[in-house]
Amino acid sequence: MSQYEEETFNEQESLQLITTMINKAKADFVETGISAIMWGSIISFCALVQFVSYFYPLSWARYVWLLTFLAVVPQIIISARERRRMKFKTYYSDAMSGIWLSFAITMFLLSFYVNTIQVPYIQLHAETLFLIVYGVPTFATGFTRRFTPMIIGGIACWVFAILAFYTAYPYTMLYYVAAAQLAWFIPGFILQRRYLKAKKQQHV
Repeated sequence: MSQYEEETFNEQESLQLITTMINKAKADFVETGISAIMWGSIISFCALVQFVSYFYPLSWARYVWLLTFLAVVPQIIISARERRRMKFKTYYSDAMSGIWLSFAITMFLLSFYVNTIQVPYIQLHAETLFLIVYGVPTFATGFTRRFTPMIIGGIACWVFAILAFYTAYPYTMLYYVAAAQLAWFIPGFILQRRYLKAKKQQHV
C-alpha cells in the first residue's frame, strides 16, 4: 500500500469514526422533556392557585408551594432513569447537572431568606427576585444546547421580572404562570416530541 493510499484510508477511517460518533450521540438523545413539563405545570398551578386565592380565599392555598418540595422526589427518579439510559457521559451533561443543582440550592436559600427576613421591601418584590433566578439556568441551558425555545424562555423570565417590579400583587402571579410556560412547559413539550421521534427512528 502506497503512502498516499494509506493517508486516504486513514482519512476515510477518521471520517467514518466521526460519523459513527455523531449518529451514536443522536441515538443516545435522552432529554425526554418530562422534567421541564413537570416543573412548568407545578409552578403554573401553584401561581394560579395563589392568584385565585386572593379573590376567593382558599384555606389550603398558602401550602400549595410545598408541592415544589414534593416534586423533588419524582425529579430525582426521572434524573436517575435518564442517567441510566446514557451510554456515555458528556461534558454537556455534567455542565447541565451543575447548573441546575446550583439553581435548586439558590432557590431553596432564596425562599428561606425571603420568608425569614422581616424587610417589607424585599418581601414586596420577591417575585422579581425569583423570576430573575428562573431565567439564569433556563437561558444557560438553551444557550449551551443551542435550543432556541429555552433561550427565549430565559429572556422572558427576565422581562417578566422587570414588569413584576412595577406590577401590584397578585397580578405578579400571572407572570409566574407565563414564565413557567415559556421557560419550561413549552420547551419540555418540544423536547419530548424530539425524544419520541429519535426513539422511533432508533427502532427503524
